Amino acid sequence: MCSTFANRILTELSDVKDISIKTFFGGFSVNSEDIMFGWITQKNFYLRGHSDYRSLFVDLGMQPLSITMGMSTKLLDYYRVGDALFKDHEKLLAMVKMVIEYTKKEQYEKSEIKAKRIKELPNMTLSLERLLCSVGIKDVKTLQEVGYLNAYYKIKQKKETISINILFALYSSLHKFHVATLSNETKKEIELEYQCFVNQVDNNSHKK
Repeated sequence: MCSTFANRILTELSDVKDISIKTFFGGFSVNSEDIMFGWITQKNFYLRGHSDYRSLFVDLGMQPLSITMGMSTKLLDYYRVGDALFKDHEKLLAMVKMVIEYTKKEQYEKSEIKAKRIKELPNMTLSLERLLCSVGIKDVKTLQEVGYLNAYYKIKQKKETISINILFALYSSLHKFHVATLSNETKKEIELEYQCFVNQVDNNSHKK
């Protein structure tokens, strides 16, 4: 891969904060503060698309990047910068800065969504996340509010044969450590705490 064209792009975008390129799938990724916003092939420079401005790229005649995968061709959400845009440095720079801003915003939103997912907690599996979702516990905040005792109680009402190990996993997940570090003594305390919780729930239901 010849880097002459890539170096040209670096020169064109020298005003962009912390601009860099890295080898990427037979070409180069173009990054600002380690956030990828562009892609360089042998002779073309592509900018990352976004639903808020993709129509602008289309109106400018910017073609999507296509890659061959086996017997098929796939279009990626990156759009080729044409000669006319290269000749208008100010417009190119403004567009690049816009793309960077949206890319950072999109990555931040994705990281926020990821942080809320129960699956991101220690000890969590996709099947346990789905089981919790089935009883209305769909994010970390809700799990924290419900608590591990009530969460286990809810899923045990739905799936009676569920293992006591799930209770230990829920406890460890909310305390942010691996379940394997739980001592037998702590496990017995958790089981006792759960039994007290069940008794309290039963007593309350009888009073009604």
